[in-house]
Order: sequence, then C-alpha cells, then structure tokens
Amino acid sequence: MPKKAATAQREEITVEDIFGPGGLLEKRHPGYEFRPSQLAMAKIATDAFEKHQHVVIEAGTGTGKTLAYLLPAIRSGRRVVVSTATKSLQEQLFQKDVPFLQKHFAPNLKAALMKGRANFLCRQKVHQMEGQPVLKGIDEIDWFSQIKDWEKLTETGDRSELTFLPDDAELWNRIDARSDLCTGQKCAEFQRCFVTAMHQRAHEADLIIVNHHLFFADLAIRQDDFGSILPEYSAVVFDEAHEIEDVASDYFGRRLSSYQFEELARDTESMLRILRIEASPLRKHLARLRERARAFFEHFPEREGRYPFGPAERHAFLDQNREPYDDLAAAVKRTEAELSAISPKPEEIIALARRAAETRRELAFLMESEEKSYVYWYERRGRGVFLAATPIDVSNILREKLFDQFDTVILTSATLAVGGRFDYLKQRLGVLPS
Repeated sequence: MPKKAATAQREEITVEDIFGPGGLLEKRHPGYEFRPSQLAMAKIATDAFEKHQHVVIEAGTGTGKTLAYLLPAIRSGRRVVVSTATKSLQEQLFQKDVPFLQKHFAPNLKAALMKGRANFLCRQKVHQMEGQPVLKGIDEIDWFSQIKDWEKLTETGDRSELTFLPDDAELWNRIDARSDLCTGQKCAEFQRCFVTAMHQRAHEADLIIVNHHLFFADLAIRQDDFGSILPEYSAVVFDEAHEIEDVASDYFGRRLSSYQFEELARDTESMLRILRIEASPLRKHLARLRERARAFFEHFPEREGRYPFGPAERHAFLDQNREPYDDLAAAVKRTEAELSAISPKPEEIIALARRAAETRRELAFLMESEEKSYVYWYERRGRGVFLAATPIDVSNILREKLFDQFDTVILTSATLAVGGRFDYLKQRLGVLPS
C-alpha cells in the first residue's frame, strides 16, 4: 500500500511543481533560481521517457541541464544509463547531484558509478607481486608498500583514491585490473575483485553513470557477442553528446600501437616470473619480438602527426619494408605458439596466448586490409607509432546498435544544432526520425 501511495504522489507532482517558480527545487536547493529553459528541457525529457522516444536537446550554459534530465530519469521508474564526456563530470554527478536528489526527491534511489577496468586495482596481481623481484627503484617499493596497505582498506579499489601515486607511474599499469591478463571467474580473487563489486553495484542500481568511452566500449563488445560491461537498461542520456561520434568511431574502429608489442613481451616475462615457469625458448623469443617490433616501426617517418595510410600508401610501404613486416608477424605468431605449448597451462598463460593472437590479427588487418568502409591512418607521437582504421560512417552502426536497440535515447549538449536545425547531427549519428 505505501508503495502505491508513493507512486500516486509522484504522478500527482508535475514537472512544473518541481522546476517552476516557487517549486520544489527552489524550496530545497540553496541558491536555486527559476529558469524557463530548464523547465522546458525537463518537460521534453519527461515526454521522451514516457513516450519511449529519442530526442535531441540543445541546452546552453546555465540551463541547469543535469537536473533537467536526472529528475525525469529517476521519475521514469526505468533503469537509465547516463553517459558523460569526462570522468570529472561523472564524479560531479555521482558525488554532488545524486546525493542531493537522494536527500530531497528519491531516498530509495540506487546509483552506481562505472569506470573502465584500468581505473581499478587488481588484487590478484598485488598478491602475485609480493616477494617477487619485479619492482624498480625505491619509489616503486614505497608506492607498492602503500598500495598493499590501501588494498586492505579501500571499498572501491579506484585509482583516484591514491593521491600519492603520480599520474605517469608505470607501476599502476602492472597492477591494474585491465582485461589483458584477467582470468575472470577462475581467478582466486574473483569474489573480492573490485571490478566484480562495481558490476554488482551496477546490477542493483536504477541509475548508472558512465563516460562515453566506457559506454561505447560496451556497445562494441555487445556487437561482437563477447558479453557486456553494463547491465541491461532501457534508456540512455548522453551529456556532451557532440563528442559521441568521435568516441564511437574509435571503438568501432581498429587500432594497434608499437607499445603493444613491448607490453606483450613485458607482461609475458612478468607472468613467467610470477608463475615460476622456466620456458627458456619463449624467454629468448620475447627478446626477438621486441627487436623485430622496433625494426618494423622505425621505418615509419620520425615526423610527429597523423597521416593517411590507405591501400596505396600501405602497398608502397610494404614494397620497401616487406621483410621487417613479415619478420614481426612471424615473431608474434611464434610467441602465440610458444605460449600455447606451455603445459600445464595456467589461465594467465591462456589469456596471453589469446592476446598474442589478437595482436597478430590486428596487425594483418591494419597493414593489408582493403575494406572500403574504413579510413586508414597512422600517427607518430614521440617514440610511439599508432596504426588505425576508423569507420567512414558510424551512422548505420549507431542506428543498428543503439537507436534500434533502446527505445529512449536523449542527446544533450550546449552545441548540437547547425543553422538552428538538428538534421546534420541526426544524419551523422543515425538518429531515427521521431
């Protein structure tokens, strides 16, 4: 009975009662002032949730768009994903706006913050590294000691809590929870895993706050039938939606960097040490993999920047550098074979063999593919070379994977219209007509 009463009360309270002059927001939010544009946006968002429609809302600075979409999302009674452009906006929503709404409007609201795996500590890696000669220098020894203490106390395992660890600390790359070496449910720490806990919180949440990179990483995984990162949901709000075309292009494209070969060799060597696997032929071969990767990528011009690398450019490049390319491809394939030959084979070794196979396939695609639906390019940044293939048009992908799959998608930003119309945006993103 109380639940029905609460539902009825919610239905009786209109958008005007909340956002209008003298409304609930004005009474409960210190310093709040009525803004007609915020009320108008909240009405549009409410209609979108109720009528199961996609909408585009341009909301200039000062509109108060965050509350204008959050309150309708909460009142919809549906599980809604809110995707932001940056982690800092994620944090603001989760730490400032959500607690305000829980206090004044939705005391039973369950919200979850989701970030990419690289933001979280891997407990298994920390335990495996203890007592191993893998730390470099006094700083890493000190940081690792503090991280071990923190691991016992933290509830989230989120790197943002480690104020003492420099942003560029290479140690974090060896102990974070990225999926390259993850063994999933077979891991001894799976039940205590910080990523597992994040997923559990999300499965119990009504409102899930992510960033665009995580959202499209999930959408791309769903496309390949590899499962999903986010739990099931029926509606999504994109804040700063003008950035999603570029982010979607990255995640539905193909990419490989010179650093990934070094990281594959480094991670394999580290895991062999931790697992106390001799594998002498493989250890020797990893040095060869490094050498051949350096020999191949040094043939790319040293000038920094991004350059076209279509079929004609790649044919010309391979005509001159066929031997170092074939040598590198063979080295990756040999690494995969050597890893597969280890017996018995721990789950970590299986993950590394899978990673070597994926690296080999990406290299072949990015150097030899002639699929016309991609733009091919390479980029030189410092010592790194990045090969990439970006879809020419993501509108069909987004229409099929996003707008056809979910019945309510709200796109909002300060700058979305061109010439006062949204036609160009709808065309580029594949938004179906309302």
